[in-house]
Amino acid sequence: MHKFIRFNFLITLLIINNNIWAHDFWLEADPYLTDNGKTVEISVIIGNELVGDSLPNIPNWYSDFTRFRDNTRIPIEGELGSDPAGHFKPEVSGTHIIGYQSDLTNVTLDPDTFLKYLKMEGLDKAILYREKNQQTQQSGKEDYFRHAKTLIQSGQDFSIDDSSREFGFELEIIPQQNPYQKKINEQIDFKVLYQGKAEHDIMLIAFSKANPTEEQRIRTDRNGLASITLNQKGIWLVKAVKIFRIQKDDADWQSHWASLTFEVITK
Repeated sequence: MHKFIRFNFLITLLIINNNIWAHDFWLEADPYLTDNGKTVEISVIIGNELVGDSLPNIPNWYSDFTRFRDNTRIPIEGELGSDPAGHFKPEVSGTHIIGYQSDLTNVTLDPDTFLKYLKMEGLDKAILYREKNQQTQQSGKEDYFRHAKTLIQSGQDFSIDDSSREFGFELEIIPQQNPYQKKINEQIDFKVLYQGKAEHDIMLIAFSKANPTEEQRIRTDRNGLASITLNQKGIWLVKAVKIFRIQKDDADWQSHWASLTFEVITK
């Protein structure tokens, strides 16, 4: 067993190194739609366009991997080195939420890769800062944290609805309506919080697994709100990134990455 875990750990390090800016990070439920008492497996994924590689359960890599039961946060069950990383069985019908928060990771990116990532995530202020201070041709040295959540629907009714529960993550995306109560082509609103407060002018990006190249990119208003249209059936990823300057020997920037996944069903 220990040899298996060590092998799994080494494979994962290779995945992370080879995908150092295969930059999306999300939780994936199997299945998203379930019934009470049935096992739902939770994978931790790194990749692009809702396709990627799963990471095993390594507790040293995360500070939070929990769900709500009533009003209590409880750990997601998962053995050391297991992949999928966790699993749970919903006890009651309704919408359940699971959160995962990574520990700090440090990376140094070459100038072109760093600029590409800043552009992709709509981090215009960081781009302007580097231009103004003649840093565009310098490597990007960065600390980053990941804050991922997923929504799972058990049964047909909503005895509970935890879709808008806050985990208290540094950066967090909060749906203002339950996506499992939305129909195709309806709008849904999201609030982005940084340190528990509405975050203005952050880029919210959303896309479906059915058509991942058709991104919806909307900046939040002064209330931290942005709306998208659920124009595809199936799995969706909503994400946002905040970055700011820091001063450390091994990092000039710190970023926080938030994501939320769920499935849109036809009604």
